[in-house]
Amino acid sequence: MKPGELVAARMSGGITIARVVNVEASRVRVAVRRRKEARLPSERIVLATQVFAEGDEQVAAFRQQSEGIASDVDIAELWEVVSDERIAWTFSELAELYWGSEADAAQQVALLLCLDRDSLYFEAGKTGEDGKAGYIPRAPSAVEETLARRKRQAQQAAEADDLLACLERGELPPTLTTHQQMLVNSIREFAAHGDDYTRSALVKSLLDKMERKSGNLQRLAFDSLVFCGALEADEPIELLRDDIAEAFSDDALSAAESVSEMELLDAPGRIDMTHLRPFTIDDADTQDRDDALSLELLDDTDANSGAAAKYRLGVHITDAGALIPQGGALDDTANLRMASLYIPDRKIPMLPTAVSHNKGSLEAGKRRAALSLVADIDAGGTVLHYAVKPSVIISDRALSYDDANTAIADTTHDYHATLAALHTLAEALKRRRELAGAVNIDRAEMIIKIVSPDDVRVRVVQRESAARQMVAECMVLCNSLLAAFCRDHEIPAAYRSQTAPDLSDLGANLPPGVNVGDGQLRQYLMLRRFAPAQSGTTAAPHGGLGVQAYIQATSPLRRYPDMVMQRQISYYLSHGEPLYSIEDITSVAGRADVQLRAMGKLEDERRRYWLLKYFKLRMERTPDEEDAALFDAVVLENQPRRSALLELTAYPFRVRARLPDNILPGETVILRLHSVDLWEKRANFIHLQNKD
Repeated sequence: MKPGELVAARMSGGITIARVVNVEASRVRVAVRRRKEARLPSERIVLATQVFAEGDEQVAAFRQQSEGIASDVDIAELWEVVSDERIAWTFSELAELYWGSEADAAQQVALLLCLDRDSLYFEAGKTGEDGKAGYIPRAPSAVEETLARRKRQAQQAAEADDLLACLERGELPPTLTTHQQMLVNSIREFAAHGDDYTRSALVKSLLDKMERKSGNLQRLAFDSLVFCGALEADEPIELLRDDIAEAFSDDALSAAESVSEMELLDAPGRIDMTHLRPFTIDDADTQDRDDALSLELLDDTDANSGAAAKYRLGVHITDAGALIPQGGALDDTANLRMASLYIPDRKIPMLPTAVSHNKGSLEAGKRRAALSLVADIDAGGTVLHYAVKPSVIISDRALSYDDANTAIADTTHDYHATLAALHTLAEALKRRRELAGAVNIDRAEMIIKIVSPDDVRVRVVQRESAARQMVAECMVLCNSLLAAFCRDHEIPAAYRSQTAPDLSDLGANLPPGVNVGDGQLRQYLMLRRFAPAQSGTTAAPHGGLGVQAYIQATSPLRRYPDMVMQRQISYYLSHGEPLYSIEDITSVAGRADVQLRAMGKLEDERRRYWLLKYFKLRMERTPDEEDAALFDAVVLENQPRRSALLELTAYPFRVRARLPDNILPGETVILRLHSVDLWEKRANFIHLQNKD
């Protein structure tokens, strides 16, 4: 090799034509292209052409000549000549076979380029005793297999292009091929999981070819599937993200149909409590009724206060733990799902409806097996005595919260006497908990009903309504007494505990002059003082509730940990020993903490989505009405150089907006809703003015 000579050098991108600049002892410095040089080991020079060039233009001309010849080279023809012998051939031998002994430099380089760029027919090898680089013909079967694979890849590429063209027109191919179906499924998975999806690179390479309106490929994936009808515009993509199945397996459905509540009702040791005529109180559309209440007045009622000297309260929980066999298909399904999922546009039950809405639900007039807690309580809310018993009950009435509130207030209602007395008892129980340190924050709740995608209705319900507080107090009492029962009888249980919050000096870190008040700002500051509740197998106080021990066992149709605890207690009552070990309980509680937290986040996301859509629809339907986009909001935080945190006064919903620095927490302002981004679940609010 000499300076100026053109050579074929093996570079990182393959064979490259370069011009020699300088030859050193073991290295060669070459000019690859204009103003770029490289120092290469001598063995990386594959072919010295003996053609010399003075400048870049001559190099480019030679490169163009070689590329032109390479486009006509038929490597398959050369392979057919040598394929019978599975030996390594030197490049010079192959060049002579193909071109003859008089091949010029451009022809040799052309052949070298073809051998380097396509390994279909030849693979790199070593030749002779000197071990120089050579080429080994591939076996006919290997060539055939590679050709078939390339044909499949070409077909799949064509199918992908066809799918892409259809997506851009807002449709799917009339009949999806197997590959296209895989791509559609992959786009759906990417829309849910983004870069966490294992095939995200495949989907992104496909979507990159689309004319897109957004730089967010995950959003483009979702929008494309909505545009072609493969997904609904309001599709809860979070269900796919969290791998939540809506349909039950055939085994679970079959097991639900075969469950026999009659066998449970006739089991020995179950006490007949049908005479108590318990009643259920739930939301109007509830179908999985898992708790009922009964009340007896053991002493005469005071005509002035409506209070009795002593009450006998019954909290009757459907005995789902005994109804559903441990370790069967239904138990496994509930264990996997962990809880029922409630989002505005659908409910995904933990158990098939044959059990949750029928055989296990405390429907009015139906004999049902229950786990009953019966407690004698004095007028001050002190529990004098309690017992836990397996029972048989018949619910007398299914009341909604509105029905119960009416009965409490209406002296002519046939349930007035019972519910008014129960409300009085609940008030006494609440006062007793508050004396023990309980902190009750009655934040309003939103009920979102989806009549149709374009008809969203939102109702705000106050938790401090008489009926809701009454039921809540009964459930707290039941769970705390069941916890005491487990503690006193050394039954392994999943206890919930919480450090009592310190609510002293709530406004300590607020700017001077801020009045904490009694509204949303106070609630916000109080909630920030609460430590997260903890799970454990040792009974410990729950400071937030003001009780010494607490478990969750009153929603066995809706929550698997409740069903396990109920089953644990029922089994102990029947056999005198626990069914689950501490290790079993710890395992369920640990998994439940993780799954229920994720499910709660999903429910919050979907409620946020539908509330924002409600706002968006309201703006679109009344574009000329300024009030449709105006909202009063209470300032919760307003720090310099940050968006302020506010809560809308009409909805228990927190938003962010830029405010002047001089607006203090606790003040009420008027916000204007500028826009809504449903994909991001974000509302853009603009501060309009302070509220007088």
